[in-house]
Amino acid sequence: MRFIGFLFLVMLVSDAMAANPSYVCNPEQGCREERTAIHDIGRGATMTLPKGWTYFSYPQAPTPEMAGLREIRAFKGAVVIAITPLPNINRQTVSEISLRELHAKATARYTDQSKERAFKFVSMSRGDLVGGYASFTAMNDGERPFAVLPNRTFASVTSFVISYRFAIFSVSVASERSPDEDYRQAVNAILSIK
Repeated sequence: MRFIGFLFLVMLVSDAMAANPSYVCNPEQGCREERTAIHDIGRGATMTLPKGWTYFSYPQAPTPEMAGLREIRAFKGAVVIAITPLPNINRQTVSEISLRELHAKATARYTDQSKERAFKFVSMSRGDLVGGYASFTAMNDGERPFAVLPNRTFASVTSFVISYRFAIFSVSVASERSPDEDYRQAVNAILSIK
């Protein structure tokens, strides 16, 4: 139970600690820009992005638990994908039920400001990957009520929580506009993580 509480706090704080809020890759801070279509998001999990996306990653803390995990930002136009990995230090099995409860608490701040007015967790569990997501859209066109990254607000956000090979990934797909093709591409990239 202590682990779940810790994870909840980290997820809430992770949105505020973006490694690349200005979308500038700073090599002095360990940033890597990748130009391939397939990207390793950590622990061997990969996502594929179509042409036109920019992909940056920053190193995490140099501890054995964080080995191979990097903070990720991918963006195209008004859409950004933010992936924050967290180690499962105790290497415990995390159930979809506990992830759903955690996710509901972490995204409660979006619910009241959304057109959906409810938390609707959709499972994406399969094989070693356990998790799901919920989507939120601004109540009115032109509004951007969702503070997903520092100094930026968004009109649409799909928030994922994924457990995979003893890592937890907090993932946000956010857009400054209503959902469009770039937004759907980003959500589909996360749904097809393998």
